[in-house]
Amino acid sequence: MFMGESGSGKSELIRILSGRTPRAHKALSVEFCGRFVNTPGEFLENRRFYSALITTSAECDILVLVQDATRRTSMFPPLFATMFNRKVVGVVSRAGNANGKSNLAERFLANAGVRNILHVDVQSGEGIEDLREVLR
Repeated sequence: MFMGESGSGKSELIRILSGRTPRAHKALSVEFCGRFVNTPGEFLENRRFYSALITTSAECDILVLVQDATRRTSMFPPLFATMFNRKVVGVVSRAGNANGKSNLAERFLANAGVRNILHVDVQSGEGIEDLREVLR
């Protein structure tokens, strides 16, 4: 299950990992994409939807918290990952972006309680194979 702010790259990562044809769209509800689950950014951005994230995660083996390297803030609260009883992986998306701050994004994820953090860039392909391996 992929979680992150709106526009953080969750849908893009799922399309690449699943081999689907790229199509720009915004997840408006929980989307089941083969073996992946895409959650709307609003579920993270509004605390009242946390229960939807927790409920949806019950059927998932691995949770992926996505933090965009080009953002200067994070919606992941401290120790957010610890409320899930699942393996949690952090992904710094857009890690190859010249305007990105990958180290800051990594600190945001670590602050959220994520221990395993990968740096991924869909444009260059950096980290995609590492993410595939972790999700097997």
